[in-house]
Amino acid sequence: MKNKFVLLFLANCLSWYLSVCQDKRGYNVIYGGNGVIARFDGTSNKPVTGQLFPTPASTSDYVYVAGAHSCISDSAQGNLLFFCNSAILYDTLGHIMENGDSLVPQKIYAHNCCPSQGGVVTQGSIILPKGSSNQYYVFIPTITDSMYDYWFAQPQGKFPYDILQYHIVDMNLNSGMGKVTQKNIKILENVELCKTGMMACKHANGYDWWLLKQGANTNKIYTFLVTKDTVILDTIQTFPKPVFGYYDLTGQSCFNSDGSKYAFASGGGYLNNNGARLFIADFDRCHGILSNVKEIKVPYDSTLTILDSIWQAYDSLITGISFSPNDSFLYVTRRFNLYQYDLFEPDTQLAMVLIQQGPDTVSLQKGQLHLGIDNRVYIGQWGGGGVIAKSVINKPNKKGLACDYCRQCIRCDTCDYTQSFANMPNFNMPKKEPCWPLHNQQVNGEHHTWDFYPNPAQQQIVINHAQNKLKILYNMVGQAVVSTTNDIIELRALQRGVYYLFCEGVVKKVIIE
Repeated sequence: MKNKFVLLFLANCLSWYLSVCQDKRGYNVIYGGNGVIARFDGTSNKPVTGQLFPTPASTSDYVYVAGAHSCISDSAQGNLLFFCNSAILYDTLGHIMENGDSLVPQKIYAHNCCPSQGGVVTQGSIILPKGSSNQYYVFIPTITDSMYDYWFAQPQGKFPYDILQYHIVDMNLNSGMGKVTQKNIKILENVELCKTGMMACKHANGYDWWLLKQGANTNKIYTFLVTKDTVILDTIQTFPKPVFGYYDLTGQSCFNSDGSKYAFASGGGYLNNNGARLFIADFDRCHGILSNVKEIKVPYDSTLTILDSIWQAYDSLITGISFSPNDSFLYVTRRFNLYQYDLFEPDTQLAMVLIQQGPDTVSLQKGQLHLGIDNRVYIGQWGGGGVIAKSVINKPNKKGLACDYCRQCIRCDTCDYTQSFANMPNFNMPKKEPCWPLHNQQVNGEHHTWDFYPNPAQQQIVINHAQNKLKILYNMVGQAVVSTTNDIIELRALQRGVYYLFCEGVVKKVIIE
């Protein structure tokens, strides 16, 4: 009895310690119209649900939130600060933040009765801290007025976004209710961008961020370094596979718990399975490079739905993905089915397991996934509306049906409209330093397979036996001067001297003459 009491006491102490030490910016998650919210407390408890604002008499006063939204709380107390529906920023009273409207070009802003890029589109905005000064970046991909005209001038074809921009919010202003101080700062333009697929990961240093945005119709990924002072387009990587199709209204990207893996899934089509793919890669948090790419085939369920004249089959679209908390599994939703992919199962036929088939209700189609602070995976809604209950995976670290899928177990009986959970990164991702390879314990290891030539070199070096592996060339003071997965590194732009080539935990000296 005494031992049981001690264990219970220690468990309670651990729970208290974790709740106190957590970064609490992800404690509140907006997931529906007029401020439907899930409040987490940092423990294993399920969130408390409710609605922030009473339903107004006039639709003009309604806070429209669906699909492309994001939100953030303060890091110390976990109090909600503000949220974004991808076109407007709202404060905690439900008012438009000062200078917080018209965050996208005019034609898409005025497209709906309630300005938003929401609907079924997910990951249409994300909020990241701008250092520790209580300022924030709000990133939003969108379309110019000219691209908008192109969309509606053609009956069919591709309909990409074509700009990515950010806005800066200062929560020290306006009596703590916030103000947008800089607006519509473009960091990508005149490019084709996927409507979905935008997620951030903490830099290995623990305070900067990597922001990844998916290109459209090809597997091109734009990686930005986000610091307290600036946003820099750091890397553009294009992968030969998978090639995602034109239909990009659905899909999601995510990182695992320590940021070492990245995944993106998108699309499909109403009448076939073309373009529906799952992309998994290793991610280097020091240098923002993706490598070791895998293309995973997600099963296609040809069972006809009750709406078969429109949708044709259950699995017409991939809608969401999420890693399990222990990084062993990746969950994938299509509109009606839920799958679990075992990342450590060598037999690809056994790795993908169907967890639940068919819709929960006629109108409840599975959408974006969200890994909560309580280590449950919450399943959002795609399309439709008016559903006040959400399904959840209670034990996502368990294999197969033991993951405990619970149908419509998160309810909000006082709410009038719910959708998917807001897009937000893992604010509690652990720091991972140092990045400079000479601090790495493996640098002196002799068991390695790769080599390179010539050495000394003048114009370039060629690396053997490290195809698709990340190679980083450092100068003598530890600055990374080249980061690539290519097997040839050009040296012409570098000064003469001694450099260090890092690959797969091994460092070799390179002399440039």
